[in-house]
Amino acid sequence: MSSFIINGGQRLHGKIEISGSKNAALPIIFATIVTKGISKIVGLPNISDVRVALDILKSMGATIHCDGEAVYIDTVMLEYREPSAELVCQIRASSYLLGACLSRFGRAHLSAFGGCNFERRPIDMHLAAAVSLGARCENGELTAKSLHGSDITFKKTSVGATVNAILMASGAQGKTKIYGYAREPHVFSLIEFLRGGGAAISFCNDYIEIEGRELSGSCATVIPDMIEAGTYAVISLITGSELEISGINRQDLSSFFNALVRGGATLVFSGDSVFPQGIIDEFLSVTTAPHPSFPTDLQPIMAPLLAAFCGGRLTESVWLSRFGYLSLLSGFGVKYELNGSSATIYPSDLHPATVEAPDLRGGAALLIAALKAEGESRIDSAQIINRGYENIVNKLRGIGAQIKEIQ
Repeated sequence: MSSFIINGGQRLHGKIEISGSKNAALPIIFATIVTKGISKIVGLPNISDVRVALDILKSMGATIHCDGEAVYIDTVMLEYREPSAELVCQIRASSYLLGACLSRFGRAHLSAFGGCNFERRPIDMHLAAAVSLGARCENGELTAKSLHGSDITFKKTSVGATVNAILMASGAQGKTKIYGYAREPHVFSLIEFLRGGGAAISFCNDYIEIEGRELSGSCATVIPDMIEAGTYAVISLITGSELEISGINRQDLSSFFNALVRGGATLVFSGDSVFPQGIIDEFLSVTTAPHPSFPTDLQPIMAPLLAAFCGGRLTESVWLSRFGYLSLLSGFGVKYELNGSSATIYPSDLHPATVEAPDLRGGAALLIAALKAEGESRIDSAQIINRGYENIVNKLRGIGAQIKEIQ
């Protein structure tokens, strides 16, 4: 367990380079189970979630080696082995083992998949997709002598269920159509990786069509982490700093950037960089929804920003119980009111606090508040924040933040 010690209230200056996306890297790592061969992945973020995912593959017999920014994953000799519960329970992305193992080995163990604890996250949609393709679920295991193409319709958008459906359909016999699929950028980056391994995947109006076939090793460059970029943009604004945030995909963050501009901020773009400037000078309302709408992972990030300026309203339509972090933000002086799936954030004077990170993005929200509040704050369970932000302490120190990590 580790803690961050932050002396807040400092103006920051300099350039932040955005790392590869956690949410894009993890599906691709587990997809190497399906793409039987040697795959090359460039730009994997050096974070604990990625390290755990690679350890899971090693435990199943994969050979992994690094060469600079490239990681080579050889799954030719992979065998079906039930990964240790200790590894699986650490990351939510281990649920991708369901689709990947069922596709390659015809079986997958139902484990207690990990991840953030802000809301119960069922896998019923994942299982329904597997059953549609011919799997049976009994005695805590999914099994299938062979998967066959089928029509899958998701009545609710789910990135995880979409990823598993794509992995299963890519190795199934015949054609599969997936309706109601998630359109997040990391879903499309997974599809491009699978195509590189020989997958036949096409887009037809409101569905994805996949014709199953045997796949081989592929290559991928991990897309920029849009949640990390959004986090540093908020840090720049809340601290009144002058930061260049480099290596972004502007289109992926359009709904987030539009919200900041509606609130009064100025965003200057140059190439793949953004320079956030100004303040949020009016009450700002934000509603989360599946991509291309405002990302749910940036909802907690907005709360301290709204509190530091004119207040606002956060409405959550993806994870309705994702407001547990607010009680911890109140330790910094954030005033708020909960009303079902919405939270009203009131203008607040922020002061230092000692708190414990409740989950990845909620922990990042606490860190943002600590960087704003003048004086020394402490955030315990900081390893939770490290799950999703590569080298965050050194990146912040590099732009002038007074922060250190202790064990």
